[in-house]
Amino acid sequence: MRSSKVISLFALVVLAGCTQPIPIGEKPDQPPMAVIALECPNCQKERTGVAPLTVILDASQSKDDRGLVLIHWKLSDGREFTGIQITPTFDKPGQYTIHLTVYDQAGQADTASTKITVLAPPPPAFRVERVENELVIVERILPNRPLQVGETIQIKLRVTAKRDIEYIYWREILPYTLSSYEDLEFMLLRLTKGGSHEWVYTVTVEQPGASKIEGEGQAAYQATSTELILSTVLEVNE
Repeated sequence: MRSSKVISLFALVVLAGCTQPIPIGEKPDQPPMAVIALECPNCQKERTGVAPLTVILDASQSKDDRGLVLIHWKLSDGREFTGIQITPTFDKPGQYTIHLTVYDQAGQADTASTKITVLAPPPPAFRVERVENELVIVERILPNRPLQVGETIQIKLRVTAKRDIEYIYWREILPYTLSSYEDLEFMLLRLTKGGSHEWVYTVTVEQPGASKIEGEGQAAYQATSTELILSTVLEVNE
């Protein structure tokens, strides 16, 4: 009989030391719940878009029975933020993980994660080759891809004056891979500072192989002329 009383007393002591009383009518503090809402206006498909890609991250659907005290974001590229809503921009291609951690008044925490994929931007449709001196800028603009035998393309020459130009002369010299029935000598009298002018000519791709277009010209300002040379390397497939 005495042994039974000792065991009962020991159990009461253990329970008293491990259990904290809960006030009558008060519910136990529940842990928080982290929820990520992601908006991506420029995504091509769900959570995938082209760099630079800006997304809207929202934690307003996260909750806690007694209120959140801290909302912390951490991105896999090392950046960290606090706040209900953030709008980070991802400049480089890759897959990124986004972590959201929320904390309540008791120090309890919960974390949610999501991923986005950032793609490299497609190459520009046109390539621009450029040469300049103290008087003018000359740009040659053509398709930014290997050319195909038999196709016909347009090539644009753009001249921009850095001073009031009295005249500019330009001549295009085509490689054996290209042909044109047009006169490829161009002349322009008077071009004011900041003004631009464009010449366009058409060529046909005749043969495969690597080659280059050569261009040369002169610009004059107050009876002083300067020379320019511009080369563009071409790749032609069969």
